[in-house]
Amino acid sequence: MSALKDQLQSDLTAAIRAQDELTMATLRMALSAITNAEVSGKQARQLSDDEVVVVLTSEAKKRKVESESSD
Repeated sequence: MSALKDQLQSDLTAAIRAQDELTMATLRMALSAITNAEVSGKQARQLSDDEVVVVLTSEAKKRKVESESSD
């Protein structure tokens, strides 16, 4: 598992303990997107930190477009 994904997992654990609903939802969404990227394609694989950043950047762009269109 990449160091970045490990950090996201530990941050999620901390958010759960702190009962921080927004952070929990955000981290769960990010980890879900990473997992989907890992299992897409012909064979499941672990993403590198650089690939995780690409996935997170893509998700952020999607959310930015959604929030701009709802304004």
